[in-house]
Amino acid sequence: MPLNTIHRTAGDIAVPGTYLQAFIKNGDHYFVTEIKIYRDGSIDCWELVDFEGFKEKVRQGWVRTRVPNGARISTMLSTLNFTVSEVRGGVEESEFVKQVADEIAALNGRPTSADICQSCLRKYQESPTEEHKAALRAAYDNVPVHMRRFLGDMDSKDWEYKHILGTK
Repeated sequence: MPLNTIHRTAGDIAVPGTYLQAFIKNGDHYFVTEIKIYRDGSIDCWELVDFEGFKEKVRQGWVRTRVPNGARISTMLSTLNFTVSEVRGGVEESEFVKQVADEIAALNGRPTSADICQSCLRKYQESPTEEHKAALRAAYDNVPVHMRRFLGDMDSKDWEYKHILGTK
C-alpha cells in the first residue's frame, strides 16, 4: 500500500487511494495540487475521471508535471504565489501516466511495472536467452524513467538492468 493513503466515499463504501503531486494548468496559472488516485481506477484531477479520461487531461495539458520558465505558480488556497525563473528537470507527462497506472495496480494488489521488470530480470538470470532479454527490455521500458533507479539497491540502482540491456 502506498505511503500517501487517502480515501473517498462512494455511497456507503470507502474507496482507498493515494496521491501524487503535479500541476493543474487553469488559465494562465499553474496550481500545485494532489492528483488523487483510487483503487477503482478513478483519478481526481479537479474532476473525477477514469484512467482514459486522465490520459486525455494530460494530453490536453490540464495535468502537467513540468512548467515553463516564467510560469505563474499558485498553491490551492492561494497562500503562496510566485513566478518561476529557472526550471530544471521534471518528470515527463508520459512517465507520470505510467506512474499513475502503477499506483492503481499497487492499490489493487497487482504487480507494478517494477515488479514485472524484477521478475523478468530473475527469469533472464536463470536462463539468459534472447527471448528473456527481449521481455526484460519491454518490462524495463514500461517502468517510469524516474522510478527505474529504485529497481536495484541504493548503491547499484538499475545498473544491472542497464548492463544487460546495454543502455546508459
